[in-house]
Amino acid sequence: MTVALKVHPSFFREFATKTWVSPADVIKELIENAFDEDATRVLITILNDHSISIEDNAGMDESEIQKFLLLGSPHKKVDSISPKLKRVRTGRYGTGRLSFLTSFEKMKIRTRKGNYNKSFLIDTKSLDGLFTGKSNLREIGEPRLSRDGTEIIVSGAKSLVDVSRLIKEIRKLAVLRHPLFEVYIKKSANFKEWNFSDVELIKVPEIQGHKIPLSLDKGNIVGEITVARRPLTEDERGIAVMVGGHIVMRTLFGFDTKIPRVTGFVRCDSLTSRFADKSAIIEDNEFETFSSLMKKFIIDTVIPSLTLYEDVLVTRGESKIYKQIDKFLGQAVIDTLEPYEEIEGYEIVETKKIVSKSSNKTSSIPAEDNLFDKSIEDEYKNITKDEIKRSRDTTSEKGGNLQTGGIEDGTLPNYLSSGENINRNYENVTVTTQIRKPLIKKTFALKKIGYKIIPYEDETDSRYSFINENVVFVNKANPTYKAESSRGDEFLLRHIMNIVAQAVAESRHPEGKDALELQNRLVSEAIRIHDTFLSKTP
Repeated sequence: MTVALKVHPSFFREFATKTWVSPADVIKELIENAFDEDATRVLITILNDHSISIEDNAGMDESEIQKFLLLGSPHKKVDSISPKLKRVRTGRYGTGRLSFLTSFEKMKIRTRKGNYNKSFLIDTKSLDGLFTGKSNLREIGEPRLSRDGTEIIVSGAKSLVDVSRLIKEIRKLAVLRHPLFEVYIKKSANFKEWNFSDVELIKVPEIQGHKIPLSLDKGNIVGEITVARRPLTEDERGIAVMVGGHIVMRTLFGFDTKIPRVTGFVRCDSLTSRFADKSAIIEDNEFETFSSLMKKFIIDTVIPSLTLYEDVLVTRGESKIYKQIDKFLGQAVIDTLEPYEEIEGYEIVETKKIVSKSSNKTSSIPAEDNLFDKSIEDEYKNITKDEIKRSRDTTSEKGGNLQTGGIEDGTLPNYLSSGENINRNYENVTVTTQIRKPLIKKTFALKKIGYKIIPYEDETDSRYSFINENVVFVNKANPTYKAESSRGDEFLLRHIMNIVAQAVAESRHPEGKDALELQNRLVSEAIRIHDTFLSKTP
């Protein structure tokens, strides 16, 4: 009997359906395939029946179809540069063809290049014959495409697609940074071939900040590091490690606490990603060398550059406005929120003091030997007799016996006042004094706002502004900012004042109503001070 190594029919089914985990991963894989084949435009259509079409303008001829259908083909690794646009291809192992089976039941493909066109279907049944070496696909008799390109429709969704989440995931693709590659997305009730009505262009968010070019190991490691001017989201934070044109991982190489605002990318084609999962990397000797070089670069170059990132995109006019804001708003706080104190109650406190006195049968205690020595007398000299009486009456009403002057062993009267005659003999005694101490409530004591305004420009960020600690970030790409800026510096100044005042108010009065009232007071006072300043300026 011949000894033979065989493949079980279930192997390919398990491999195809347990490698990728989400519809977003499937769509990203197909976008990268279009990029590898020199497409310049990709159109994604989300249909009402939860099917998804991925169209591009790069068709396949017969030889390219054969390579596409050869699972595990290393042709992208061998031919790592695309033929027309000379792109570095993202694919390496040819395993992504069946990725759709994780989230969909079937895939229909139509492609055209010149006079060649082909339409066929791949589904779970197509896997059953793979253990023999090949699986014949069912061709579909459909009209050819109206252009050179490829159309892929995945259907039979196993889970619903969150469109906003899909867009967010697509934005992570490194291929979107290529100048000749655009990805569009739309929702539609019915599918229409290559129809760009009502589409949205998916853009990579441009993170402003200090750019640091990177080239290590004689050009084997290249990239760009950005020290961001605003706090980064979890998805943005970290340096993207690329193998070919595919992002394998994001990391800060162990410096997470020291460089939390660092993002960017680094490409090293000598690294090896896992065969069945391009989002993981094999930590071999090559990876250890790469990591060591990156850590040294971060220590020597990135960390010393952290102080260079602020204000690199602020114009001179804007800088002048932002400096004025802190000045006027700070004065507004001083004029509007005068610090004050108020008595909100009293508490009874006791003071004890050991007093030494030689025997003296009938004498008046001299001032220097008074039971209330000078320090105690000075401390409480502002407590009036009426207050003491009220304290005694209050305590009596509660059933107590308030002693404003006494000696614990009972050798002295319950109440003593300065200069009172004492006809007792005593030595070392402890005097206990009880008084009412006012409870002071302190309110606002703001002397300086101290909020820094840093503008950034990000059309993909729907926020107009946000606050991180004492920094207010304002999005210059927001239509409101543009409108106020176009009206002149005075309007922009007042508008930014409003934003910062809101930040101050909300940080002190988060309950809402008080914050709004405080905000309005601050804005009004700041504008008044600003106008007064202008009237006095020659």
